[in-house]
Amino acid sequence: MGILFTRSVVEFKEGPALRIVNRQVNLTKYKFIDRVDLTFQSDVNLSDTWYPYVKNLEALKQLLSLPAFLLRPLEKYRLPYEISETDAIHFCGKRTVIYIHGSGSISEDNSILHLLLLQNGCDLIRLNYHIDYEKEGIHNPKRADEMLPFLAETEVRIAPIINNELKSVLTGLADAHPDLFMNKEVILIAHSLGGGLAANLIAGMESIKFSKFINLDGTLMNPVIKTGITIKQLHLSQYQLFKKEWLEEETFQEPLKAIGQDYCKKINTFLSHSTNDSLWIQIKDSTHFTFTDFPNLLKPYKIFKKFAGDRETATRIRKYVLKFILEPDEFKTDSKDCVINI
Repeated sequence: MGILFTRSVVEFKEGPALRIVNRQVNLTKYKFIDRVDLTFQSDVNLSDTWYPYVKNLEALKQLLSLPAFLLRPLEKYRLPYEISETDAIHFCGKRTVIYIHGSGSISEDNSILHLLLLQNGCDLIRLNYHIDYEKEGIHNPKRADEMLPFLAETEVRIAPIINNELKSVLTGLADAHPDLFMNKEVILIAHSLGGGLAANLIAGMESIKFSKFINLDGTLMNPVIKTGITIKQLHLSQYQLFKKEWLEEETFQEPLKAIGQDYCKKINTFLSHSTNDSLWIQIKDSTHFTFTDFPNLLKPYKIFKKFAGDRETATRIRKYVLKFILEPDEFKTDSKDCVINI
């Protein structure tokens, strides 16, 4: 599988006794959201066609600025999803989980976590979006000192549009598939930029009642930072660019520290304005990519672990997510990790 990626991912092959079905809906009327996938367990045989992990490598070029030949092995991975073309779907999960990925990524980037959720009785809605920053006249940062201006511009010019599109898509899904939302916990999980999008969605959408928010190292945005939310929430933060003592420091000028400080102060402010229970944990030996599939996709070399974190840490993150959803009253923090109190 090339220089970077493993030949196979065992977590993609392990599945439940029931089949996993994926109903993909391509969207053309929106500026940024281009696809929604409804993924669920079923006892109906559909087809033996497996779902490709990556259909379009161009979608990952913002995230991984590497030559195409290095990324091409990702196209060979297959997820154990059988494809459904029909709208006549019966959802039998006890909970509905909505996943929003980060900027420059794809909705399959947390498929190991998604499979665990599906195996534990959740139905899954995966929302896929793409932002062409060059087309939008926004400079996609290449250096650390460009990141905070980029986030500020994205917050003002892009996030409100995506927020309205998310509301429209989910309203349409609730109308078409009420059994995904009625009498069920509806949980939002998001990574990176998706964390800010998800939090604003929770605060601004009245037609769907969300029950939990799980933020995987996501950057929060206004206006929700200043209002907070009223549901239970779990924030899992990286170790590499974040120190809790930065919460009490004056604004840093050194670019990398400034990014980490901006990130943690936004979460701190957001939690101070929120009600209901919340938990904020810093994950030992993690990077921004440890909160996705990448530790399991990359070959287990030291140089790659520095970039994406190791598989044990990624496994610990997934266990936190599952425990917070399925057994919140029994939630315990591993001694390796640090609970941050506000």
